[in-house]
Parts: sequence; C-alpha cells; structure tokens
Amino acid sequence: MNQVYSPFSPISALRRRQWSVVFALAPALLLIGTLFLVPLLRLAQLSITDRYPEPSELFTLANYLEAVSRPFHRNSLVTSLKLATIVTVITLVLGYPLAFFLVRSTSRYKAIVLLAIISPLLISVVVRSIGWLILLGREGVVNQMLQALHMIQEPRQLLFNFIAVVIGEVNILLPFMVLSISTSLSQIPPSLEEAAAVMGAGAVRQFAYVTLPLSAPGLISGSVIVFVLTMGSYVTPQMLGGGKVNVITTDIYSRVMVDFEWPMGSALAIITLLCTISVVLLMNWVQNRMLGGLARGEL
Repeated sequence: MNQVYSPFSPISALRRRQWSVVFALAPALLLIGTLFLVPLLRLAQLSITDRYPEPSELFTLANYLEAVSRPFHRNSLVTSLKLATIVTVITLVLGYPLAFFLVRSTSRYKAIVLLAIISPLLISVVVRSIGWLILLGREGVVNQMLQALHMIQEPRQLLFNFIAVVIGEVNILLPFMVLSISTSLSQIPPSLEEAAAVMGAGAVRQFAYVTLPLSAPGLISGSVIVFVLTMGSYVTPQMLGGGKVNVITTDIYSRVMVDFEWPMGSALAIITLLCTISVVLLMNWVQNRMLGGLARGEL
C-alpha cells in the first residue's frame, strides 16, 4: 500500500498568514478608505474645477495659482506653520522633563502629576478655550494678579493675539507629547544607562548618548501628533485669536462656508495637507538619522 506524504510547505503557510492578515485588516482598511480617502479624492477633484456645483472647467490650476499668489492665503499658511512649529517646540521642552519624571521618579506625587497632565483631555476644547478667555481677559485672573503684585498699573490686552493662541494650543496638546515620550522612555532598559555609568559617563553624557537617542521614536511621534493637530486646529485660534490671528483653517472655513468658494477652499486644504505631510516626512527622516547614527556609534 502506497502512502502519499504531503510535506510541509513554508511558502503556503506564509501565504495563509498573509491572507489572514489581509482579511483581519479589511474592515479597518474599508473604513479608512470610505471616511478618509474618498473625501480626500473628492476634495482634490474640487480643487481643479472653477466653481461648484456646476463647473465649466473640469481641470484648472487657477485655484492653486491664486492660493500661492495672494498674500492673504500665503500669510495664513505661514502663520499656521509658525504656530505649529512654536507649539511643537514648547510642548517638547515642557513635555520631556515631565515624561522623564513620570517614568523614572518614585515620588508619591507622581499620580497627581499624571492626573494634572492628562486632565485637559477630559475637557472639551471649547470649554478649555473659554477658560483661557476668563484667565487672560482684561478683568481676568492674570491681570488681577499682575496688578496685585504692582507689576502693571492697568489691565493689559492678553487676548486676541498670537501668544494667546500659543498658550491655548500648548495647554491642549501637551498631554500628547508627554504620553508619547513616556512610552519610549519606559522601554529603555536601565541596564544601558548603568553600563554607561560603569564606563565613566556622567549623568549628562548618559542622557545625551543613551537616553535621548533611544527616546527619539517617542519624541518624533509626539512632535508629529502635536504639529498635525496644531495645523488642523480651528476652535482655539478662532476663540483666543479673536479673528486677528489668521491661520489656514480659518481661511479655508471662510472660503467654503462664508464665500461658498468650494474649489478655492479645496485647493487651500490640499496645499495644507501637502505641507503637513512634508514636515512629517522630514521628522521621520530626522528620527532615522538619529537611530542610524546611534547604531553606527556616531551619537
């Protein structure tokens, strides 16, 4: 009696695993395609027409040429990029020490600090912006405190300017930076820093050559999150800027919802998306350079 053997095939097993992954990801991919890619493609289509809903030209670059040629549109985009960059840097400078404290400290107050950091996430953006309106108003707490300390003689205008928008955005987005960096710091084995100490590295060199490069993924991911959310922020610039801080989101809203210039608003949205993606790719390149330099012993 002949017995037929069917030897195990690694290739077939690999294919089965690949197909199982595809089937598992299919619902999520379908959802992303429906809720993100389809509207984005529609937005791109609108941006190359001359008007909506009955365009006379199905392909024109006039909207993009106007977007880059008109000073108002350029200034709003530059303001958004400037705002996103400043907020990212400030949250990074403030967030790294807080994340380091949460991961490395054994203080009994660590839970209180963590609650204080994530508490802004428990409150609506509108409510937080209203809170800053109360704090920074001419009759607000900050002006009253400065007057009580005789630092100013009369209330100052602390609202409806670029600095007020920066303060509001930092308050809203700082938790994202802290949590991202904390995740990376918690994955660094303490033995690496101990080995550096045994080899004679002081605290500063341990941080510069071990802790900081290894925490780069969390640092970059936190920066990406903060930058992208700031670029897309509308409520805080509108409320704390008082219409005097023109960012690209308020510009897009005005073109679409006030002037009903859907093609122009779509072109501005696509340009903003491309600028944001470019910055994200730059951040990823910096991260790869840092990790590659660490692997080669250059850092």
